[in-house]
Amino acid sequence: MTSKVIVYGSHGKVGQLLMKHIVARSGLQATAIVRNKVQAEHITQLTGNSERVGIDFADLADTSVGELHDQIKGHDAVIVTAGSGGKDLLRVDLDGVVKIFEGAVEAGVRRLVLVSAIFADDRAFISKQGRKIGLENYYLAKYYADRILRNEFKSKLDFTILQPSALADGAGTGKIRLLSSGDEVGSVKRDDVAHVILEVLDQKDTFGKSYGFSEGETHIDSVKW
Repeated sequence: MTSKVIVYGSHGKVGQLLMKHIVARSGLQATAIVRNKVQAEHITQLTGNSERVGIDFADLADTSVGELHDQIKGHDAVIVTAGSGGKDLLRVDLDGVVKIFEGAVEAGVRRLVLVSAIFADDRAFISKQGRKIGLENYYLAKYYADRILRNEFKSKLDFTILQPSALADGAGTGKIRLLSSGDEVGSVKRDDVAHVILEVLDQKDTFGKSYGFSEGETHIDSVKW
């Protein structure tokens, strides 16, 4: 059972909701990685100054693998929901995320959950839909980060790749639908994505697999992964 996680992207929209879920889960400790003191203060306030939440700092564009190793060491699992918001896709969404993989391996922490994007492993989808909505480069960064994780770290990390559909604000429904290639993408509440992250954390059946999902009719705790 996972007892201590480190969260990269804790100040993002999904990350903040995830931190709330972590605080609500009895016995789970977390280190929230943020970029600056303003973000640190916000996370501290958001989590009610919980003694189960620690804060550390990193800018994935500039942080070294060695520094990431030092941060990750001593945790049971790594959660990656980090992104640049389209501002620095190569250095953050791709290289920064891959550096986390490398840091986790060096730290001896095998469990890793990566939040990617819907059908990020589907070149046809990226070319057609990604270009249509102006997010082709974003999807390409996700495509290669996912691909590197699958191909280069398969024997080194017990990873799960989550590929949520279009992200929406608002209260979570607590229900999702797993997607297959060709399915309508739809949307999913960010709060439900945070819920899914914690749901799969200790699910060994999800190791080495990817899951696309949207809002649906199946309770998250009843999904057959």
